[in-house]
Amino acid sequence: MLWSDCLPPRLREELRLHQHNRDNRRGKVSKYAQTWFQIKDVFPQAIFSKLIVSLERLPHLTRNEGAWRSGSAIDGRTLMASQSRSPLLYLMSDEFASRVREETGIILSMVPEADVNRLSLLYYSGDPERDNRVTARTRPDGCGWHVDGNIYLGQRWAGILTLREDTTDIESKLELKPHGETKLIPRQGLENSLILFQGDHVSHRVRDMVSGEQRVVLSLLMSDNPTVTWNPWLRHYQRRVNRMFYGL
Repeated sequence: MLWSDCLPPRLREELRLHQHNRDNRRGKVSKYAQTWFQIKDVFPQAIFSKLIVSLERLPHLTRNEGAWRSGSAIDGRTLMASQSRSPLLYLMSDEFASRVREETGIILSMVPEADVNRLSLLYYSGDPERDNRVTARTRPDGCGWHVDGNIYLGQRWAGILTLREDTTDIESKLELKPHGETKLIPRQGLENSLILFQGDHVSHRVRDMVSGEQRVVLSLLMSDNPTVTWNPWLRHYQRRVNRMFYGL
């Protein structure tokens, strides 16, 4: 018997999550968590059209140029306080949850509202100086290969729902690497589609944009057990990520 078997169930879960995040930083992920899904036509068309119109008057975007990501974002609280709230409520509906369950065979729910990563908007531009009204030369928007951290006791499922991807590429700028093999996702027909994967196990990136290109996506965070860890170090790390992405 391992010493950890003597711990209460909650502490065993906390220990497992701590070990998982430590393994992540060392590049060790589970071969059993490499599945990904593409769910097409997520929003009913009328709601999707209403959402696109509402996003023409976007709130202020937070610009980030970190070591591995360059782009802009709007956190979920700001989004839900904007004119986009009404169409976005569909993602919190029983209808959407049932659709995800039908497509994946997994019962998932959105993580708690307190987590700003529950729902956010990510914006990538091939002309960041123009779009952000700055004079200094900036990096091309994109995001290097990485896996995410996890602050939930359950599985962490990241969802990327494409609203617009105006590029010259045949494939999407989003790339996944399940089982260490790069998966290219066709760009055609990708709008209103959700790419769902365990972001803390499947390495992923966004290739650099070039001049004239734009990419706008919703980022969703779901879990089969969205119980937040007690671990203060993991929670502190997540707060640092939130400040980097959203300025919070």
